[in-house]
Amino acid sequence: MSEVDEKNLEISQEELDKLPKDTVHCFPASKTQILRRRIICLLVAVLVCAGVGFLIAGNTDPGPLLWCVFGAIFLVCAVVFVHTFVIAKYRVAMDYQKKEVALRYMFSKITIPFDSFDARDGAADRATQLIANSTIGANMAKVSYLILDNVYEEVCYQTSSKDLATKEDFDLLAKEAKAVAAVYKAKEKYDALKIEDDEEKGKISDDESVNLVKDAMEEEVKEKAKEAKKAVEEAVSEAEEVEEKVEKSEE
Repeated sequence: MSEVDEKNLEISQEELDKLPKDTVHCFPASKTQILRRRIICLLVAVLVCAGVGFLIAGNTDPGPLLWCVFGAIFLVCAVVFVHTFVIAKYRVAMDYQKKEVALRYMFSKITIPFDSFDARDGAADRATQLIANSTIGANMAKVSYLILDNVYEEVCYQTSSKDLATKEDFDLLAKEAKAVAAVYKAKEKYDALKIEDDEEKGKISDDESVNLVKDAMEEEVKEKAKEAKKAVEEAVSEAEEVEEKVEKSEE
């Protein structure tokens, strides 16, 4: 990497000072999404309890397998229900104290350090795009998407305006996330390192090619040397035979 490139990738203190300090900005999940999950969990849990009560009242033993199924369903409902209180606090958070982005995904907390973080506009999956472009989606509110990426990992995460409490929250998150990405320049640094690695691999490949050519030439020289040595030996042998014949004829 050249000195100019390194200077361009340096974090500007002036830009860094523009970011918030010693604070955490939390962006909670959509209230509709939270309420829907709670209602579904409660309904399923009530149905499971009713089924268990019916079996107990009828002195029916469903067997260990069915008991395990009931237990697993109830446990999943409990986990999802508790998780709704977690995402009600925040679905995504910009932590300027620890200098990281925190997000709730699949019942786990994922953190991305600012110096590894990149943010960019996302897009709906193919099925959602087809629905949005059809007559069914004509009256649906437009959904915006944002990709939250750890540039040094293969997996990236996407959130949308329908996942957060309000569209204003989503817009503020997108603004802050892109500002952090622009200041820390993680994507640019990663791309620069990748180019260096590719160039290094190219140099190694060229060196290997040169070595292969040299080895081939050396093998060819050795083969020719062997052939020349063999020809000399054959010529000497023939000369000795001729000399023996001459000596015998003189006798």
